Amino acid sequence: MFRGTHEAKIDDKGRLKVPADFMKPIADKSYGPTYFITSRDGKGAEIWPMQEWEIEEAKKAVLPEDDPAKITWMRIVNYFGGVVEIDKQDRLMLPRKVRERFGLVNTEVVVTGQQKYLSVLREEEADREIAGLLNPGNEAEKQMGATEARQILASREAAAQQRS
Repeated sequence: MFRGTHEAKIDDKGRLKVPADFMKPIADKSYGPTYFITSRDGKGAEIWPMQEWEIEEAKKAVLPEDDPAKITWMRIVNYFGGVVEIDKQDRLMLPRKVRERFGLVNTEVVVTGQQKYLSVLREEEADREIAGLLNPGNEAEKQMGATEARQILASREAAAQQRS
C-alpha cells in the first residue's frame, strides 16, 4: 500500500525517479516492472502498478459499452495514458501528454501515496491543492475540506462495518 508524500525530481527527459520509500511496497507486492501512467481528472498524473490498474479497468468492463460515464472515463484515461516500464535506476518515463499537460519536465514534484497508486504534482500545485483542502475558498471553487472528508469516510466505514 502506498502512503505518505515524498519530494522527487523529474529530469530533463521526463523521467521520474521513484522515491525509495515507494520502492519497498512495489517490491513487497511483487508489482513487477510495468506501470500505467495517466490522469483521471486532468489535474495531476497518476502512476498505477499494472495489476492495480487492471482491477480498475475490470470495474468499468462490466458496464455497457455505450455508457456515457464509461466512455468519458475511457477517453480521459487513454488520452493521457501510457504503459511504461521501470528502469534499473527506478525511473519511469512519463507519457508525453502527461509531461506537457502538467509541466513535468526538469521540475520538482510531490509524489503522494494514494493506497493503490501514486499521484504526481508539481510542488506548487500540490501546495495549492492542500491549501484549498485545508481552507476551502468561495463556493464556486469549493473543494471538500479535510473535516468534511473525515466525517463522510467515518460514516461510510461505519455503514460498511455494520453490513459485514
